Amino acid sequence: MGGILPEDGRRRITQEEEDQIWSWNDRLPPTPDQTITQVFSAQVARSHDAPAVDAPDGTLTYAQLDTYSTRLALHLRSILNDISPDEIVPICFDKSTWLIVCMMAVSKAGMAYTTLDPGNPAERLNACLSTITPRVMLVEETFSGMFSSDAGMKILGNVPEICNVNDVSGKKTEVVDLPVGLPSHLAYAFAASVVTTLKTLCNGGLLVLPPEKERMGGIANFITRKGITRTFLTPTLLNLLKPEEVACLQFLTVGGEAVPQRLIDIWAPRLSLVEAIGMTEGVGIANMIDTSGKKCRARQFMTGCAWIVDQDDADTLAPIGVTGELLFEGPALFQGYRNNPEANAKAFIQKPPKWAKQRKEGRLRALFRTGDLAKYVEDGVVQIVGRADTRVKLHGQRFELGEVEKSMLDCLPLDVTVAAEIVEPAGGNGPMLVAFIHGLSADFSHEAKQLRARLAATVPDYMVPRGIVDLKDRPLNPSGKLDRKILRQRAAEMPLMELVKHINSSDKVAPVTSQEKTMSRLWAKVLGLPVEFIGLNDDFFYLGADSLHCIKLIAEARREQVGLSIEDILQHRSLQAMSGAAAFGVQIQSTKPEIEDRTYAIDAIAPDVAPESVEDVALATDWQAWCIAQGLLKSHGWHDYMMFKFPKALDIEKLRNACQQLIDRHGLLRTMFVVKARQTFQVIMKSKAYPFSFTVKQSSDGQNVDEVVKETIQQDIKRRTQLGDPLVNFTLVQGTTENTHQLILRISHAQYDALSLNKLWRSLEALYFAKPLEVVPFTKFCSEASLASKASEFFWKEALANTSMSEVIPHTHPSVDYPINRAVKTSVPLVDLKASGYTSATTVLASWSVVLSKLTGHDSVVFGYIISGRHLPMANIADVLGPCMNILPLPIDIASTSQTSSLLNSVQSNYLKSLQHGHLGHYRIIESCTSWPRWTRFSTVVNHLGFEMSDVEPPFSELGGCEFSVYEPEHDKADLWLQTSACGDDLEIELRYSAEAFSEDWVKAVLDYFVSVYQQLPTVLESQLSETLPQFSVAAPQDSLINAPQPIKESSKSPPGNSSDLEKMVLSAWDSVLGSDFRSHPGFTYLTPFYEIWGNGIAAAALACEYSKKGFPMSSEEMLRYPSIAETIAKLSSWT
Repeated sequence: MGGILPEDGRRRITQEEEDQIWSWNDRLPPTPDQTITQVFSAQVARSHDAPAVDAPDGTLTYAQLDTYSTRLALHLRSILNDISPDEIVPICFDKSTWLIVCMMAVSKAGMAYTTLDPGNPAERLNACLSTITPRVMLVEETFSGMFSSDAGMKILGNVPEICNVNDVSGKKTEVVDLPVGLPSHLAYAFAASVVTTLKTLCNGGLLVLPPEKERMGGIANFITRKGITRTFLTPTLLNLLKPEEVACLQFLTVGGEAVPQRLIDIWAPRLSLVEAIGMTEGVGIANMIDTSGKKCRARQFMTGCAWIVDQDDADTLAPIGVTGELLFEGPALFQGYRNNPEANAKAFIQKPPKWAKQRKEGRLRALFRTGDLAKYVEDGVVQIVGRADTRVKLHGQRFELGEVEKSMLDCLPLDVTVAAEIVEPAGGNGPMLVAFIHGLSADFSHEAKQLRARLAATVPDYMVPRGIVDLKDRPLNPSGKLDRKILRQRAAEMPLMELVKHINSSDKVAPVTSQEKTMSRLWAKVLGLPVEFIGLNDDFFYLGADSLHCIKLIAEARREQVGLSIEDILQHRSLQAMSGAAAFGVQIQSTKPEIEDRTYAIDAIAPDVAPESVEDVALATDWQAWCIAQGLLKSHGWHDYMMFKFPKALDIEKLRNACQQLIDRHGLLRTMFVVKARQTFQVIMKSKAYPFSFTVKQSSDGQNVDEVVKETIQQDIKRRTQLGDPLVNFTLVQGTTENTHQLILRISHAQYDALSLNKLWRSLEALYFAKPLEVVPFTKFCSEASLASKASEFFWKEALANTSMSEVIPHTHPSVDYPINRAVKTSVPLVDLKASGYTSATTVLASWSVVLSKLTGHDSVVFGYIISGRHLPMANIADVLGPCMNILPLPIDIASTSQTSSLLNSVQSNYLKSLQHGHLGHYRIIESCTSWPRWTRFSTVVNHLGFEMSDVEPPFSELGGCEFSVYEPEHDKADLWLQTSACGDDLEIELRYSAEAFSEDWVKAVLDYFVSVYQQLPTVLESQLSETLPQFSVAAPQDSLINAPQPIKESSKSPPGNSSDLEKMVLSAWDSVLGSDFRSHPGFTYLTPFYEIWGNGIAAAALACEYSKKGFPMSSEEMLRYPSIAETIAKLSSWT
């Protein structure tokens, strides 16, 4: 079906295609001959005592639901006269049994209902009511105060009393061995929830309503605990789950948002998957997806017929495979928008289009314009492509193209034609806003510059076109309208310089001096722009720079012998100003001699290790020391398990050899860690000296491979370990049929970070297929980072002077007993303030500083934030396999920032300055640059990811790819851990905490406040902080929820008289771990805890290792329980 291609280049539908489309839409589904209440009543007769609803407040059988809803329906009929089907009864309840009772009752009473979300502000809810003027409303008593009855509306808030029920909300009816459940995770103001409810109850299913706290953060646990077999989820919610977490699910419907193919590929092979389109306004399309992820017409079910017409002309059907506007026809279509004739006129085509009159004029009467762009694919399946309206999103900002066009016309003569479109030009650096203008004077460039200047003064920066095209002609479509598709095609084929040439002289003053030309070239390289595009007056951040670009610019400048600092970039943002601030011709001294001179003698560091077994020795980073310390606690934190799930069996011997070579090639993977005199070392063993471990496990008959993997990991976590033990271990689990393999790689976070995962995958893949592999030693990074941090102590001393750690819970000793084991999550639109010069990291950090200030009641706050560490100016740093990351303190004084923009400036300045000194370890910063206790840890940590791991292609594509996941054992790494990541146009937010330390409601309140601050930033930049910040009444817990260990009785602190040998052993251990000068610590006594001398978390593991060598198997936890010399001797004495 090639179609007809006329002179305008647009394919016309052929008669064969039109016949095919009509055959697909040959008949409408029959008009239902039963009401919902009739279908439900019949189901009640069949399922009288079967469970119908399982909600947080109780359960109902079908008989109970029928009885209570009938009583309420009769009551409604008794208080209302002249009931008609147009009568609407609002319902405002939390998810509960009574919500479902009310919905069924209103239907039984012969009226319609609308559900209102009580989580919305009262003002918005009352505004909704004003559009329908109801006579009666059903409200949960808790929310009745949100509504006014002044307009004659009767508010019924005593529904249980009306139904004469005592047991539903009191003693819960227990239901066991439920064969099926369909939970509604969506708010009941969402149409899909109503559809899900009615579909379930009319088919005899069990409707399960999760509590709010489980809907927000524990969906997988809830589904598994309840044995749910069917559910409806939005893609956003589905993204939070993994198939193995909800193995009980058999049928899954996904809708409410566009469903990415990635989700389809993950879930389609695991269960029966349905993609739902519409589910509002009576439009319903359900695509049954087969296990390969494909859809077909025979498995597509619709509540009507779908017609796709030309985007510009509803009287013309679109050819098969061509995108057009989706129209819908059917008996279930809604009657229209209440009291909104203007919206109804736009939404409905009342007269049959030309293509309908030619075929079956009598059938097609009203067609609903869905506003969706769609096309027929494959054998007639309807595929949604996008939206037909002109609301667009560019650089995180949503706006109407019509607003841009109106603003342009306000500045131009009357006879000028304009259009605005989002275009991605050839060879450009992403999408941009382009204006098309027809009818300007001969001096188009001058007029274009004037237009841009006027727009810059009247509309936001993101609505000012970056490109302006002089239209010599106006391409029109058959209906006589400007053909926007042709405009976009033309612009997309134009080089960037052609699009911007009309605004490139007054706005783009060319660099003159050699310094300006050099800086222009550096900007172009870093930002990926043509050098001609950059003018003297351009703003670095306006051109799209973020914090990473700043660091890259500094590194590129360094290579060109240009001295440039973060302060230079922040304070001199234009090309001309930055060129004047930079120092040109700076001689950058080589660091190689210093690297080569740095050597450590293994016999002095670890005399137990044979020198001939050692390949290299280097100082470990503080991040590595932290990870090793966490891994040596009983929780085994940061000792992670990577799982490679292969769709088919591998050659086991090839895989074993690949794993062996992976260890051989990457020295960090055969590294052991030792401690000597308050320093942590990584000792890289020679390949032959490192104990390579590769185990093959076979699942028994009937045993799921996933279960074997889980059991293997849980058993491994229970192992006893000590400092110096091998870290890396491989286990291959085979299925009983040997058709599936799962490889488990145990690895410490001291040996990798998120940005090196891809390197790890590709290394294993290359070695399995015998491909070449390049390796950049991690020790090279360590040396470069150490040199880069040499002058950093002065910076941190100045930055952290007169500060203290902002604690949400007070600590008097190191905390290890409260693992982070819970999280609350949400997703919000990404706030993009690049046009104002602020990075995405800045917006997150600034929002958290406000939250922390409110929690602690202090204007000055300090918290930790994670950096990747890969901004170091080192060749091939992207190819380093290892943890280049660090955790840094960020001090913010909110009191000194009167405006929101001042706060953002302060945060960004502190953040970018600290990046230059970001390779000094956090333990060293705390110990050497602050007056804090040496064992201080970050109470709250922010980890903002500016990248998406989903963008990385999984390894082993030659074998059909493999699923990859990481299991991180729960451990006590902070009081609160805020994880944020940019995911498309959204910011995914996860606030992690320990359930033993905080209540979920409190943490959720903190997350909600963070979101409100974050989302408010774009609208309050020039407003006073004190006037614009949302109210927040939930303070941090004032009394510690974390119980300190019970102090040892004074009498037990004195060692027994015959403990001289133990005393010598303990002193020897302290001498080895803490250095021979530990006695010189101010105020030292035998009761001084070791962590007051050296606050590094690895000290406990190192001391425990020393005692274990002498026959006393102490753990890190015990060292923290008995931290002084006296307490340790007393403890050891109890064993002798």
